Amino acid sequence: LATGDTPERRKQFVYRAFDKYLDVINSAIRRHDANHLNLGMRFGGEIMPAEMLRASRAFDVYSLNVYATSIDRKMLDEIYRVTDRPIIVGEFHFGVPERGLGGGLVPVRNQTERGVAYRYYVEQAAAIPAFIGLSWFTWTDQPCIGRSDGENYNIGLVDVTDRPYRELIEAMKATHRRIQGVHDGTAAPFDVPPKRQ
Repeated sequence: LATGDTPERRKQFVYRAFDKYLDVINSAIRRHDANHLNLGMRFGGEIMPAEMLRASRAFDVYSLNVYATSIDRKMLDEIYRVTDRPIIVGEFHFGVPERGLGGGLVPVRNQTERGVAYRYYVEQAAAIPAFIGLSWFTWTDQPCIGRSDGENYNIGLVDVTDRPYRELIEAMKATHRRIQGVHDGTAAPFDVPPKRQ
């Protein structure tokens, strides 16, 4: 900034500092744990500025959370175009406001629709060649008394007494039986969007 303080120079400084930060961390990871994938930073479910996408080439995988009924294919295509990295979704879920719990970040109409939502989301994502995986949040519903941050959702695969949500589990099994075909293009993805709350 010695040659003049402008908004553009401040922006350049921030991105250069971000690049340096990533370089230091990624170098340490490669030095001490060279045999594992570096999943990088997990970003939110929006397209990041091009500078941040380019910096993400330092990772082995581009990771993001997408809380929605489906993944925006154009967004993932753009991420892949800029980063040239496979993409993983670190968190997503569907919930129902029932049993004294809230409906989560993406509420749907009922337990059956949770299964429909899972199939639609996962199979639509699997049809994208750069997409390599995802992770459901979370195994069990939040406790009836909630968490320290106030979260109190019906979003688990099992309820607070470890009883599975059968509709969701059966839908997951149906998707997992055919997911490889969807990803390799020999099967069409499930195309019925869920009914929202």
